[in-house]
Amino acid sequence: MSASELTTQPPDITGAHLVLSFPAPHVLHVALDRPAKWNALLAKDNWALDSIWAWYEGEPSLRCAILGTTSRRAFCAGGDLIELGQKDRRAWPESGLAGLAKRPMRKPVIAAVNGVVIGGAVEMLTNLDVVVAGEGAVLSLPEAKRGLLMTGRDVPAREALQIGLVNDVVPDDAVEARALEIAVQTAANSPDAVMLALYGLRLAERHAGYQGMMDEYFSSRELQVLLRGENTKEGLRAFIEKRPPRWVNSKL
Repeated sequence: MSASELTTQPPDITGAHLVLSFPAPHVLHVALDRPAKWNALLAKDNWALDSIWAWYEGEPSLRCAILGTTSRRAFCAGGDLIELGQKDRRAWPESGLAGLAKRPMRKPVIAAVNGVVIGGAVEMLTNLDVVVAGEGAVLSLPEAKRGLLMTGRDVPAREALQIGLVNDVVPDDAVEARALEIAVQTAANSPDAVMLALYGLRLAERHAGYQGMMDEYFSSRELQVLLRGENTKEGLRAFIEKRPPRWVNSKL
């Protein structure tokens, strides 16, 4: 598929660490392209991705999307912690990390995961429809080490498959091909039927109370105190200064 076959043109993402391509009819590929920083996303990257997904949802010729990378070193390290130490997270779009973490998508998005997946990127994966991971992929929630979560233990791809965080594990050099295979199969189906199936899944999530629970969590006093608290600031400072954090007693 070529850009000339599109009904509308993609948004201008000049300056963002992203590469767009169209590897098959009706398929969009979005690659994160900041390998030196493990694809940690800056605010401008999140805004660019937010605009891409909005465009994808409205572009009638596109039926499936893949979120991948230009390097196997890392899938995504979440938000850029150095920038987050200097800016308010509210500078991000409401759709959250990669424009996807909090977005109720109407069209399918497949993740092609190689390398490390860190922090908010792990949480973002749970909002995607299919996650294909390489054998060497590792999912990590190190926020405990930065003052946010609990153990911070790394989860290798095979274990992530067993607990439902990923849907398929393949050799590292086959990740993109497997994701594209699934995307082509999906795009060959009736786009109406695919979108209706996703709509049903979103309804099930809503009636199960998941979205309400997440809304309550993100607006909770506890989370706001944590995000503004000294331990969160100390975790970011320790990361930037490359030293062990010096925690203070909790104010929650």
